[in-house]
Parts: sequence; structure tokens; C-alpha cells
Amino acid sequence: MRRYCMPHRHFAVTVALVILVAGCAHRTPYRDPLFFETLGSDTELMVTMRVDEDKGLIAYMLDAGQLGNADYIISRAERISVAARTAPDGEGPSFYGGIEGNFSKLFMSLGLRAASEWERQRDGFVFYESPATGFEVAIPKSGIILFSDSSMGDVYSRMTSERVIYVPPEVSKQLEAAEIAFYAAHPDGMNLMGERVSLPFALYFDELWVMVNRVTHVHGETPGEEKPLYWIDGVITLPEDVQARVFDRVIRLLYQEYMIKQQMTVDDWRRTIAKRDHAVVFDKLLVYEDLIIDLVRIAAGVN
Repeated sequence: MRRYCMPHRHFAVTVALVILVAGCAHRTPYRDPLFFETLGSDTELMVTMRVDEDKGLIAYMLDAGQLGNADYIISRAERISVAARTAPDGEGPSFYGGIEGNFSKLFMSLGLRAASEWERQRDGFVFYESPATGFEVAIPKSGIILFSDSSMGDVYSRMTSERVIYVPPEVSKQLEAAEIAFYAAHPDGMNLMGERVSLPFALYFDELWVMVNRVTHVHGETPGEEKPLYWIDGVITLPEDVQARVFDRVIRLLYQEYMIKQQMTVDDWRRTIAKRDHAVVFDKLLVYEDLIIDLVRIAAGVN
């Protein structure tokens, strides 16, 4: 009787390890500090989103970031955070960030290597580049996917070994609790109004932090799923009091136009917008999802 040796003992062990890794639940390696706390430098606007019930905005962000395969990523992601450069002539990437969630470094790397639209690159670490778009992706650890539109070497270093905290701790907790949050510390030349408002002068902003949460009840009514409603809370600080007064008036006029366009009536809406010193404060300003998508588009620099 012919006897067969069992040289595949190591193979069996390897298979067992692979199954074990596949079955593990991976969590973000960034807990202290949080991943998004190291985004939002002086020339960046940071936006961070929890991935829970509302999938539409997350899918939009993934499409804006050219990441593709949104369904798979959404099914395993917990949070998506993006930094967009606000100075048009700045150096480095104009759009980068990370997706935190149940991602295995091994299987994500194998998937990227097998995908024809990604090319494996090395710059002291392994990353993947899309020749069609120039977009770059790296998996430094299980639980996190880094992405950038360029300069992945700089992004990788900043997010792994040279982490600098930009979001103040007293603000960070509130941003973490929100479904969507925006933050910028002294953005250089940022114009929140985009191309939508024609003003005789440029209106720039200092520190801003804004939180967005989906509305579940309005005066005892439940908003419809086909047109979700959101609260906006936060503070936007301007360089001078005169600019704050102008911004306050512009926002009030725009919101009145918005209510007319959307055929919505908001009781006591004037109390939800207030000027305080050099800042304009939002306290549960009610808007539909379309306006949130516009904010995300401006934040990400997407036309």
C-alpha cells in the first residue's frame, strides 16, 4: 500500500490561521487620539461621518473619493473621515483621509493586489495606486484604510508616526457623538459660500466646528424616509465683528430662500441662528439632506 507523507501540515495550519483572521472582528487602531483628531490642520477642513443608519451620505462620500465598491465598504465601516485642503496653492494632497471599521489588513491587501484597477507601489511601505484616477490607498493596520489623491507617503507618515492633534479635546467629544461633523482651525482662505453666493467682497472664516444629526421627530411628526431632515449645530468664527454681522445676515437671507424653495415652514427659525461676538452660532437649524450633501461637496472640494 502506497503511503503518502503529509507535507501539507503547514498548509493546514496556514488555512486555520487564515480562517481565524477572517473570522476576527477588527476595530480601528486609533482610539487615543482618535483618527479624525489628527486631521484639520491650518489649511484643511475636516469632515467625519459615522456609518450607521444613513447610508446615502456615506455612499456619496465614497463616490466623491473615487473609492468604489461602496456597498462592501459601507457594510464593514464604522466611520469615514476626510481632510480637504482649503488653500488652492498649498502643497501635498488636496483630499485624503481614512475609513475605520472591520477591515482585515491581510484580506484587504489581497483584494487590492488581485484587482486590475490597482497597481502595487512601494515607498518604504506598500500602497496601491489607481492609474486611471491617480488615487492611492494604503492599509497600515487592520481596522483602517487610508486614502489620498496624491502624496500617500506624506499621508502615511502623518497618520502613523508623526501624529499631531488639531481638534481640541473639548470639541472632539461633541464631534465624535454627531452623525456628521466639520472642523477647521484657522483655515487659510476658505470660502464656505463656494460659488453659490455673489458678494462684493470675499468672506473668509476662522475656526469652525459644525455638527449634523438626523431628525427623528419634529413637533410630534416623524420625517419621511424619502426626504430626511437634519439638525445643524455649531459655531463659525470670523476674523472681525463686521464680517460676522454680514455672515449672519447672509445666512438668514439664504435660509429664508431655502425654506421657500423647499416649501417648508419652521417655527421660530430666527432663534436657531445667532451672532455672538465674532461668531455665528447655529442651534438646531433644520435642513433637508440636499443641503448636507452640498456642505460635504464644498468640504471635499468636489464640483
